[in-house]
Amino acid sequence: MTKAIMAAILSIALVSGYAAILQPAFAHAHTTLAVPDGPAAGHEIQLVLGHTSEPTFGAKPGVHDGKHNMEVRISDAATSLPVSGASLKADKYYFKDIRSFNRASSAERADEVVKGVTVGGVFGEPGHYVARQVQKEGIYGYRVYGTINYFGEGTVPIDSTIFCKSADGDTTKFNSPGWTGSFGCTEDVNDILFPKRNNDVTRIGTESGSAIQQVAVGTDVPQTGSKASGPAYGLLIGLPLAAAAGVFGWRSLKRKGDGQ
Repeated sequence: MTKAIMAAILSIALVSGYAAILQPAFAHAHTTLAVPDGPAAGHEIQLVLGHTSEPTFGAKPGVHDGKHNMEVRISDAATSLPVSGASLKADKYYFKDIRSFNRASSAERADEVVKGVTVGGVFGEPGHYVARQVQKEGIYGYRVYGTINYFGEGTVPIDSTIFCKSADGDTTKFNSPGWTGSFGCTEDVNDILFPKRNNDVTRIGTESGSAIQQVAVGTDVPQTGSKASGPAYGLLIGLPLAAAAGVFGWRSLKRKGDGQ
């Protein structure tokens, strides 16, 4: 290792501190890339990719926000020191289920594709890059491409694709060579309910379409699209009746006043 590279690595270590440097990334996939030329030719970096807040679950209003950013961590393979200054973008692929994935002939045939998403650096966390997103359950894949600056002593190009690992079947057919490990596909948060028959959670996650449904959510019987019953139903019926009684009572009093 040249003196310039050693000095660059040591300066980064002093600035960022080993505690932040050696934070592990769980349930992620990783690959190793070599510096192709320049003074640092032959040195290797490790790129780790996955989702934040593993395991990941789809958004369910009132229960789970579904915020699982696509994240990349880049470090020197030999020392684990973070590598900053990467310029990265991602193409994102989404399949709703394993059947849809199996039918596709390429990642471009996904149920939804978004291209050219910036994978930006996280302030105060060298070597950490994210693309923010809110997820629903399904199969996610990412093509990461761009360049990585190796301590100012070499440039590493990257263009690689990796998909999550599904419990429902093999999702590796679109993966680029060189990846090891995996990150999990995004699941339905209802799958981890305990007990399974959790009516409170079901009601929270149900979108209310009217004022009647919103008031009725607090009772034991009503469901979305059904009539309210019990105290809530009586309250809903009583309010308009009380209003009508008030109007007729006022008119009666007015007529008596006019007749005097």
